[in-house]
Amino acid sequence: MHTSIQRLGGLLAAGLIVAACGGSAASPAPGQGGSGAAAGPVDLTFWYWAESDAPGADKWMADTVTAYHALHPNVTIKVDPQSTDTLQSAFQTAAASNSGPDIASQWATGPVLSFVWTGAVSAISDLVPADEMKHWLNTNENTYQGKVWAAPMYLLGIGLAYNKDLFAKAGVTPPTGDRWTWDEFLAACAKLKAAGITPFVGGDKNGYLGAWWFANVGGQQLDSAQDLVQAVVGNKSFTDPKYTGWYSELEKLVKNGYVNNDVMSLDLDQGVRLFQQGKGAMAFTSDGMLATAVSQLGGDKVGVMQPPKWGSGKLADAGNATQSISFFVTKWSAHQKEAADFLQYLHTPDRLKAWYAATGVVAADDRFDSSLITVPQLQQMAKFETTGPQVWLENWIPPQLDGDGDIPAGQTIFSGSGSAADAGALWERVANTWRSAHPDEVANWQNLLK
Repeated sequence: MHTSIQRLGGLLAAGLIVAACGGSAASPAPGQGGSGAAAGPVDLTFWYWAESDAPGADKWMADTVTAYHALHPNVTIKVDPQSTDTLQSAFQTAAASNSGPDIASQWATGPVLSFVWTGAVSAISDLVPADEMKHWLNTNENTYQGKVWAAPMYLLGIGLAYNKDLFAKAGVTPPTGDRWTWDEFLAACAKLKAAGITPFVGGDKNGYLGAWWFANVGGQQLDSAQDLVQAVVGNKSFTDPKYTGWYSELEKLVKNGYVNNDVMSLDLDQGVRLFQQGKGAMAFTSDGMLATAVSQLGGDKVGVMQPPKWGSGKLADAGNATQSISFFVTKWSAHQKEAADFLQYLHTPDRLKAWYAATGVVAADDRFDSSLITVPQLQQMAKFETTGPQVWLENWIPPQLDGDGDIPAGQTIFSGSGSAADAGALWERVANTWRSAHPDEVANWQNLLK
């Protein structure tokens, strides 16, 4: 969700402006876009974010706008890359004045729906044919009151990468299936540490490693994302072990010395580099991070499994893939149909193929040609991301609770500055503050329980 995978990188490069040109008002041929653009001049502005998730996305978008040029020569698209740190606040300012881009980007579910609730977003399902949208994956993340409000582009999930050579040195056997139980994970960590190997490496200086642990393990006692929303709106307490008891397990991991000592001195991506350099046996990994590890360590030395199973709720068996960033048409745009047509164009066969060639990230479309994935470890990740139900739990909390509760709670554990009980109390305190200050937002979140 919305800080997690999505915020791996820092700020994006400076703005990208490309003229897109194309044909007439007539509908294009199949595979060339949606319902077509207007005959007169059309100027669209796209506040775009994706490069931090998927390096290469900026160049792909520039090429895509140029390709759209051949279909709609009367359309000019200005692509304005957004900063990770101001993605939400910048659009809040735009929404307050009912002016700004025609197309915008936000992380899925909570961030998208928060702007739906303030009337800043037009439902994409009102603008794109159902026969097209049926191919898009993970649209459930932005579905509300029977409508889909934003378009996906790609899927990102998190796996647990491991170094086969270090496992062999410590006498650790990988799981026979897709994952370990939590006890098996801890037993492997103990063997690795006894062999002088750091079992798990990461970085939580920016707080995102803790957010990844929450998204992957924190919900394993829950049966659905709506269970989490019960605590968000105050029907349940975050101090209940069902919601934050998992911090006790993370605390044991840190206190037993199973995590690198400098975890609080490194940002998330810096921590993963330790694994890519062979300095740790395991690390959480995205598809792109895994590809780098395979390249640097060698394909025969890297394996990947799903995160360990700790809880007994239904979400313990769910995958963690998310569409991450979502693209939507703004309510104030004077060219909503043309904006939606461009978003539909992103899902044409040529653009899907070009997307993977540029980024190595799986497209959120069932027409994506999986044979393009040739690295076995990435094939395994794609299987994890497209099999069974998928929930990225961080998408299902308000941004304030994420930034002021989720992120510092994990830092409390990794730094050793507080206990699991302190982490749970922090979540509840921040939730109470948010509920008191934003009763209108609470009412909107309660609608997700209906």
